[in-house]
Amino acid sequence: MSREQNALLGHVTTNWIWPVVEGNWAVLAKKNVWATYSDKARAKVRKGDQIVFYVKGTGNFRAVYRLGSDWYPAQVPIWYDELAANKVRYKHQVAMELLELGSANYKSLVHSLSFVKNKKQISVYLQSMGGGPANHGRPVSDEDFAVILTELQRNPGPLEEIPHVEEGSIAIAGKPTAGGGSPRPTTALLPWLFQDLESVARGLINREKYVEGRDPSTIFEDLVFLAFRFLGYNTSRQLGYKRGAGRPGPDGEARSSNADYVLVYDVKQRAEGYALSAADHRALREYVEAAQSRGDTNVFCVVVSSGFSGEPRPMNGVPLTFIPASTLLELVALKVQNPEIVNSRTLKKLFGTTGILAHRNIEQWASYHDADRLDMRHLLKLTTETVG
Repeated sequence: MSREQNALLGHVTTNWIWPVVEGNWAVLAKKNVWATYSDKARAKVRKGDQIVFYVKGTGNFRAVYRLGSDWYPAQVPIWYDELAANKVRYKHQVAMELLELGSANYKSLVHSLSFVKNKKQISVYLQSMGGGPANHGRPVSDEDFAVILTELQRNPGPLEEIPHVEEGSIAIAGKPTAGGGSPRPTTALLPWLFQDLESVARGLINREKYVEGRDPSTIFEDLVFLAFRFLGYNTSRQLGYKRGAGRPGPDGEARSSNADYVLVYDVKQRAEGYALSAADHRALREYVEAAQSRGDTNVFCVVVSSGFSGEPRPMNGVPLTFIPASTLLELVALKVQNPEIVNSRTLKKLFGTTGILAHRNIEQWASYHDADRLDMRHLLKLTTETVG
């Protein structure tokens, strides 16, 4: 239907730019639905309007969709942060019709786009405003829409190229065990991480979820392993219980994929939090020395637990960082929301000083890097279910 025909029916087609994180882009492309929690967005973005979706972390516009229905109440959680909180967050949902799929690089088009007024501060025009469209909540012109659409048509791309929050897969068997079985995308386990990491750190397991015989300490190791992988680390050396009984060593190594350092980490599942003993301190120092003896010059040491009693002590100049499970989840949440910002290179500074990594450290880091934050009240709320 043409713009003129729409006008005769009382509604002129309006064009919008809307950013989407990579995980939710996959949901949009597979389910052909979009959603928002914003009443204002629901009121001004209407059936027949067209949305250009910009996938954060890729630098590209990826698709044009048309609203194929009026907005309706969402019934079940389907988006990444909703699955993590196990509740509907985006209450207004709408059916979408795919018009064009491809790849249009924002930076290469920016000088041809009139809605980008300040060519030196181009990122602000792609930020969502209160759960609504980008460009400060304003529509874009037909001319700007045509520039993006033409570039998408020049660079078509199939749905199979939909990106993930973190590439790669781990081996699982039926239920998450991180050991054996057929490979499955790592992102499929992201909701499990948010739902279970804190409770498993305290020793609480949903027996209907995990295979029989798994104990909290080994499940906690697997979930921490997943967390570091989500953050962009090479976690090929998961050790711990997989090494076998009686063989000393750390629970894993998380190697930076784009900076020269490695995290030697240990996982301490404790109901009431962990206190560093003299024996554990010696063991951690030996783990670090073993990594250094293999040629790793930049080695940091990390302990992850439900909480901590007392402060860490450095080890011959090597920093020791204590990370509560809740803080580790905050980092993963930042990765989901800011895949282009959160990686092993930018995170390095957080592990360079001996101490407990606290919420305030994450807030300072996010502010410094101008990172968007998810609503942690929803995202990190544990599901209340009987564990037994």
